[in-house]
Amino acid sequence: MDLAPWTCTLKNSTIYLARYAYPVATPPIEDGALLVRDGRIVEVGKRSVLTAACPQAAVVDCGEAVLLPPLVNAHTHLELTHFPRWAEEIGEGGAPAAFIDWILHVIRVKRSIDSNRYRPSLEEGIRLSLKSGTGAVGDILSFFPARSAYAGSPLRGRLFLETLGRDPARNREILRGIGRILDEGGIGRMEPGISPHSPYTLSAEYLEEVFELARRRGIAACTHFAESSDEVEFLRDSEGPIARILYPHVGWEDMTPPASRRSPAAYLSGCGGLVPGNLLVHGVQVSDRDIERLACCGAAVVLCPRSNARLGVGKAPLRRYREAGIPLALGTDSLASCDSLSMWDELSFARRLFAGDVDPGDLLKMATADGAAALGLGREMGVLEAGFGAHFQVLTSAGLPRIEDLAEFLCTCRPSAEITSLYLDGRDVLQMT
Repeated sequence: MDLAPWTCTLKNSTIYLARYAYPVATPPIEDGALLVRDGRIVEVGKRSVLTAACPQAAVVDCGEAVLLPPLVNAHTHLELTHFPRWAEEIGEGGAPAAFIDWILHVIRVKRSIDSNRYRPSLEEGIRLSLKSGTGAVGDILSFFPARSAYAGSPLRGRLFLETLGRDPARNREILRGIGRILDEGGIGRMEPGISPHSPYTLSAEYLEEVFELARRRGIAACTHFAESSDEVEFLRDSEGPIARILYPHVGWEDMTPPASRRSPAAYLSGCGGLVPGNLLVHGVQVSDRDIERLACCGAAVVLCPRSNARLGVGKAPLRRYREAGIPLALGTDSLASCDSLSMWDELSFARRLFAGDVDPGDLLKMATADGAAALGLGREMGVLEAGFGAHFQVLTSAGLPRIEDLAEFLCTCRPSAEITSLYLDGRDVLQMT
């Protein structure tokens, strides 16, 4: 490592030391060190090399710990963080196992609460995310005024404004409102995006309009897709629980579309939704032909294994996705279908569920570098590398393993480890709260 070009210019710098530094894009480093200046990473390497090259730098020794990138929750609904509390208040405690019953459960709970409760719920979701070492999120927001919760937040990522419906007049009104919000620009450190909820909750015409708006505005989109067999049946045949139960429940009984005879992937393709700028979520119910379509379009897929298991919709074909070269990330979904917002918990569950399909190093990469890339942060966050932002977490444990077992440990370490610090833009945001 040649440090000569910058050793004399690094006054007011800080070196963070730990037993391990895990850059993610490269193998872990024992006796690792991270050199930071002005909110950017200058170098990552061995402590002996960096401390010798920068004797004037301040030193923070984190001890028996791992320095690694923040985790990225590529799909969540933080406005629903208080959902379990709301459900209990109205006697709806305990989420149903069947997918369509769960959707009705969510609708009933959301309709029962005062809209003023969304912002405190979102604020709590932000707090819990940071506490668990998450530095970026792909967050879906249905109650747009709550977005102000992000104004002072250090979280990065994308805030996807959700829309759904089958009434053309109402849809136009919603899109005009979203357009006005987009004119405002980012919220805090979050970039705005749009989320057409799913192929079964928007008409084909409205889906096309939303994707066209995203293209015209140059913003990212995010769509739930192929989550359940109910969705597959509805899009193919216009039958099943969605047509028979959900549509009448929400007043759409006269708006059931004709059978498309297409899979969710083919349906999205026909509406202009299989594009790199549309982040696809779940992707459980897919065929080999669907996977070929996804591989050709360049879109990333966010897997939410704990949510899928809770709702009994199946297991995403991670191995087939990887073999096809489809970019993958991980997300928790919301507390309406998951026990926590911790991506460490998601990693641990995914490690057990996908054992034999993916090695721990690649799984950790899905939760860091690949998640960051999926949210448009691929040159800012997700790895420890010179030129990236000084975004990293400190995971402390009295039982750290040998270096060759570190990736496995990190994918299964909860609750035997603690996030003692989370640095975003060079500041420890956990110590500031």
